[in-house]
Amino acid sequence: MAISVRRATAEDLDQLRAQQARPELGLVDKHFEAQQAGSLIFAVAFNDDKPIGTALLDLESEEYNPELRNMYVYPSARRLGAGRALSEFIEDEAKAAGYTAVYLAVDPNNEKAVPLYVSLEYHPTGEHIFVEDPEIPQVEEGIEHSKHYAVYKKSLTVR
Repeated sequence: MAISVRRATAEDLDQLRAQQARPELGLVDKHFEAQQAGSLIFAVAFNDDKPIGTALLDLESEEYNPELRNMYVYPSARRLGAGRALSEFIEDEAKAAGYTAVYLAVDPNNEKAVPLYVSLEYHPTGEHIFVEDPEIPQVEEGIEHSKHYAVYKKSLTVR
């Protein structure tokens, strides 16, 4: 199995739409349009020709710039290295654009994502973002989402 990551293309959209967690929000199309406008990078991880996860690099984040957002690996592809591959791609894109760090905000109750981010050398900043209604749920069903997200930062100059 070879995992590859690249920017989303128009040809990927039908497959990505079929995998949306909340199709009523139309996020795949919104993210692709934002990528076309240059405000973010919409990354897709593939196992052969099948998409297995996505992530965004928000280049116009209001508070933390650039921000890794909405990293999601499809449940059937978890623990295969797709999350690591997506984050490395996002970090390489940020570094190529001249940034020295990448930020992310994560629900501290997200028991799967927090250990992954720590293993990828993201460090808590001690800052928080308050969230009333998350765009995408970050916690498993049955776990209450936090009213704040912890902010993490990874330096790109140490690599």
